[in-house]
Amino acid sequence: MRLKTKLVAGAGSLVMATSMMAMAAPAAHAVVTTVGSCTGQVSLVKLSSPVKGVGLTDQTARSVKAVGALAKDQTSKLLVNGGGTCNGIYRAGDKHVPSSAPGGGNTVVGPSALLTQSISLLGNSGCANGATAVAADATANDAYPLNGKITQKWAATYTDLIKLIPKNFTSQAAVSLLGFNPVGPDVVDVGGIVLTGVNAGANVSGNIWEDPVAKTGGASGFNTGYELDLASAAGCADGTPNNANILIVLSGGGGASATSLLGSTTTGLSFKTGE
Repeated sequence: MRLKTKLVAGAGSLVMATSMMAMAAPAAHAVVTTVGSCTGQVSLVKLSSPVKGVGLTDQTARSVKAVGALAKDQTSKLLVNGGGTCNGIYRAGDKHVPSSAPGGGNTVVGPSALLTQSISLLGNSGCANGATAVAADATANDAYPLNGKITQKWAATYTDLIKLIPKNFTSQAAVSLLGFNPVGPDVVDVGGIVLTGVNAGANVSGNIWEDPVAKTGGASGFNTGYELDLASAAGCADGTPNNANILIVLSGGGGASATSLLGSTTTGLSFKTGE
């Protein structure tokens, strides 16, 4: 199933950030350096629209909302995969954050689990997949990518040099779903930029999987209590209008969540400078 959902996370913020980065862009010969990554996270994202009880359908709808957070294991009630693992760098010179590098360089952060990850998106979208389904999407011209922000709170901490209290590292990014990757029907490539916090200014790249799911009440995929919603997936691919309604999406990538509910394999996300 190829969901037409596009995770752009803050089109307005992304455009502004891209413009600002262009003014300070490195030279064309700059060396591309990987400064961090995030893998193993599993997120549960709920979809809704102005029509109560309707989320993402095979007809492009206006003002679709996607709001999510890290998924929990319904047996242990703990975050799936412990929140996954992230690492990266924090810029030197912040008066609050001590430098861990020799000579006062950038602070190396992680590997660290995530404590929280919030996703908030808004746009016009649908799930029509394939030529037949797309042809039956009467409102396809309304399509506009979901926009918003993804904010993380890391388990890694530092002692604030001014307030003298421990604080958690954080990160906020504007990202874009660039399209489906041929390695799997539910694999999407991701791009964007980190706006603040760990890895600020770095480009985001890699891929994740995202599958429509329905609640089962018991152990299932990643023991989240949700299973693959095959009915909605099929409805997104046929030529019958209004026979799909996706209310929840489970997504992840890399490491412990590299394999999707459909068996596709993903890399997770990496953060790079110099490109």
